[in-house]
Amino acid sequence: MRKLNINSDVGEGILCEEKLMSYLRSCSVACGGHFGDTNTMKESVGHAIKNGVLIGAHPSYPDRLNFGRRSMSISSDDLKKSLLTQINSLKRVMNSFGLTKLDHIKAHGALYNECVVDFDIAALYVEVVKSFVDVKIYAPYGSVVAEVAKQNGVSVDYEVFLDRNYEDDHTLVSRLMSNSMLIDPNEMIYRYEMVNMDLKIKTIHNKLIDTVGDTFCIHGDTKDSHLHLENFYKNYFSNE
Repeated sequence: MRKLNINSDVGEGILCEEKLMSYLRSCSVACGGHFGDTNTMKESVGHAIKNGVLIGAHPSYPDRLNFGRRSMSISSDDLKKSLLTQINSLKRVMNSFGLTKLDHIKAHGALYNECVVDFDIAALYVEVVKSFVDVKIYAPYGSVVAEVAKQNGVSVDYEVFLDRNYEDDHTLVSRLMSNSMLIDPNEMIYRYEMVNMDLKIKTIHNKLIDTVGDTFCIHGDTKDSHLHLENFYKNYFSNE
């Protein structure tokens, strides 16, 4: 199958990885902070290898109760230790399959959102990433963490979400809102093509904002995400 540069967050308990993987260029594996253990990581890594999918780590605040989606009061040292522990746990699983190198690291949930706007959190996160040789991050265009990464010699792939709606300030519409998700395959295609051709995203208020998309995410923890992605591919290639 011809693959577009689409990534997904996997190993988060939805159990659709095997169906998702054939459509992905890369995946980000939950590694114990918000979800995941050795068994779920092994399953995700195995499916990724079978489908030729690049593997990255998906660390978060160590908050399984809230699935890493709430800001957490934690010391810098404890957060740094947790992130290192999470990423290294995935690396050990990868090593058991004969793989030695992560493709990328992508923060999850509240940590991802805070890295976008908070310099101190972004700097701590980038410091952790730098301890892994030649590993890039996935981050939004124009984010604080992207700039901090570049200043510290860490490569960045700009990420755009195909299945989430955007506010005018480039933040994602809160999941508490009924219009937070974008699941219509034709709307996803419109998003994908607008970013690639015009470097723009249309927000929920019909404003066009600047962006760059090196990789496009569909969340693996969304119900029926594999069906959304399957329909996206079918409609996209039928329009060529």
